[in-house]
Amino acid sequence: MNRGLGALSAAFLFAGCVALGWRLGPGASLTDPALFAAPPVIERRGDAYLLVWTQGSYPFFFAPSYEPIDGRLVFALGATSSSGNLAGRRRELPIEGARSIEALRRGGAFWWERSPEPDGTLVPLRLVEEPTEP
Repeated sequence: MNRGLGALSAAFLFAGCVALGWRLGPGASLTDPALFAAPPVIERRGDAYLLVWTQGSYPFFFAPSYEPIDGRLVFALGATSSSGNLAGRRRELPIEGARSIEALRRGGAFWWERSPEPDGTLVPLRLVEEPTEP
């Protein structure tokens, strides 16, 4: 069990180092079936918002980054890690911070892809409202 915890800690450390060295910019395509079984969506659950996806055939850990840019909330995936086996699993990334939530509500959410180069393109992400209970 300690070996697993150590590997997980190392993976998060590596992912954190990669994230610190990568500035948000165009990244992997949200239609890449190795990364995503279907394109990610934004789910609203009460006052919370989450980026939700089912991981494709790519087995290793990754977590998209996001930040408010020009009044919109922009997501991108710049790097992945070589740990874990998450293929086919449902994944969630909470959206946090007042500026991020405001950008999401006012300007929507977008995925920043590498092509067409040099600046890439912003693809709108679908917002899924939580079902209301009777």
